[in-house]
Amino acid sequence: MKLLHTGDLHLGKSLHESSLIEDQKSMLDQLRAALSRDEYAALVIAGDVYDRTIPPTDAVELFSSFLARVRRESPALEICVIPGNHDSSQRLSFASRILREQHIHIICNPEESFIPIITEKDGKRLALFLLPFLAPGTLSPETPRGASKAPNELDFSAKEKAPFLATQADLAREASRRLSLALKRPELAGIPSVLVAHLFALNGRSSESERDFLGTAEEVDPALFSGFSYVALGHLHRQQTVTERIRYSGSPLAYAFDEAGADKAFLSVDIDCAKEGFPVTVTPIPVRPQRKVSRLEGAFEDFYARGRYDSYAADYLEISLTDTALVANPMNLLRPKFPWLLSLRQGGNAGTAADKGEAKPAAEDNAAKADTSHRDPVGDFCRFEELIVGFVDPAKKELFSSLLAECADEA
Repeated sequence: MKLLHTGDLHLGKSLHESSLIEDQKSMLDQLRAALSRDEYAALVIAGDVYDRTIPPTDAVELFSSFLARVRRESPALEICVIPGNHDSSQRLSFASRILREQHIHIICNPEESFIPIITEKDGKRLALFLLPFLAPGTLSPETPRGASKAPNELDFSAKEKAPFLATQADLAREASRRLSLALKRPELAGIPSVLVAHLFALNGRSSESERDFLGTAEEVDPALFSGFSYVALGHLHRQQTVTERIRYSGSPLAYAFDEAGADKAFLSVDIDCAKEGFPVTVTPIPVRPQRKVSRLEGAFEDFYARGRYDSYAADYLEISLTDTALVANPMNLLRPKFPWLLSLRQGGNAGTAADKGEAKPAAEDNAAKADTSHRDPVGDFCRFEELIVGFVDPAKKELFSSLLAECADEA
């Protein structure tokens, strides 16, 4: 029984304000081609379908078109999708009940995560559990009434008062408890089980393009899900093996310059249903980016006058200049040779004026680093809102300002 594991598509994402929608279209075309080359029982997308909660219209259209084409080309395929921490569960779940009739399962309510999706192919059966990103308070450690009933008859509507679960670690433990009960269902005896989840596994390797969780309480012990034949994870953008049966597919494209040169792939997962213990074989299917992401370092003249780096002219580029003296307007000078140059660093001023190609005096830069008295929390809040939801709600801005003022008064 085969499934194709991917996640962290981040449709609608930009790299240094350069749209990646055409790159993402190419990537999804490769995903469809991979599905058509083999007999897969399921496609699993482990969260972060979109890059923000209110995705741009071209990203929504791209995903809608992808689902429609996959449905036409592979009518028997189960398509399993969960939201990640970048997605809006409410928006992603639109029309999910209708889509379910087309074998497109978009599970956004954690309470539905403990009801398996049973798929059958060539006489073999597989149980799929879809666990969306767990926001604070979405699960509680209640003991449901009717605990003596069969697991599929449990009534979660009447709940006893229980602690509020806020951290990823606590939420994952509660999810693990409920999933362990679900795995004991009689109809699941003797068949492999797969969990699809979006979380930060303990000791996982992150990259610059992820939205970080704060604190170790947000790291999840992978041993909580060791009862599954395979766990398909999303959130971390580097492809990595947590255990032999727990893996991150990683993002199918590089979304930050620290991922330059990283191998990007979909994971083909073959579960042997006939053997004891259901051994798993995982094979990466490489993704060929429409445009590579490269990070280069060298002297300005090596880029400007010499042909040393001309082979990178078609790549998305970040260049770090090693010259001891600052170069005036290097971005403007290098753009004719490197039209996809998106970031330029020099003189240790990474992420400041150098990104815009401006030479900033060292004294001025050091003074700016030392002076943090002019921070603008309201401005930071507005920029965060624009990044997450695409606009600033005046009422939320006013509330934030008033709370900030109260904090200042108390201080």
